[in-house]
Amino acid sequence: MITAVDTNALLALLYDDEHADASESVLRRAYQDGRVVISSIVYAELAADGHFESSAALDEFCDDLRLQLDEPSQEALFRAGGAFQEYTDRRPDGLQCPTCGTDQTVPCTECGTALAPRQHIAADFLIGAHAAVDCDRLLTFDTAFYETYFPSVTVRSE
Repeated sequence: MITAVDTNALLALLYDDEHADASESVLRRAYQDGRVVISSIVYAELAADGHFESSAALDEFCDDLRLQLDEPSQEALFRAGGAFQEYTDRRPDGLQCPTCGTDQTVPCTECGTALAPRQHIAADFLIGAHAAVDCDRLLTFDTAFYETYFPSVTVRSE
C-alpha cells in the first residue's frame, strides 16, 4: 500500500493547526500499511512555505517523517493535464456576490477579458493524479476537490 501525502496534511503538522491530530493519526496508520510518499510538487510547495531555511532542513523534516520522494509517472502527468482542463472548462466566468448570489462580470482594465477566480492550480491536479495513478490513496484535507477530479483514488483525512 502506497499513501501519497498532500501539502496541507504536512503543513497541519508543522503549524499544529486544527487538523494536526487527524494528520498525525492517519500518517501513523499509513506507515503500518506500507510506504508513505510525497511528490516533487509537494516538496516544492513545502519549500515555498518559508518554514524551512534550506533544502537540508526540509530533507531532515521528510526523513524524520519517513517520507519518500516519488516522482509522478508520465501517465499521472497526462491525467493531471486532462483533469486540469476539465476544471478550467467547468469554472465559470466572472464572480458571484457572496451575499446575494448575483453573478458579476469584471473586465480586466488592461485587455478587457472577463476576470474569473483562480481557486486551484495545476499543481493540485499533479498531486491528485500522482495519488490516483501511482499510489493507492491520498492523505489530504481537501477531500471534496480530489474526490471530484480523481474518484478512483481513496482519499483519507481522518
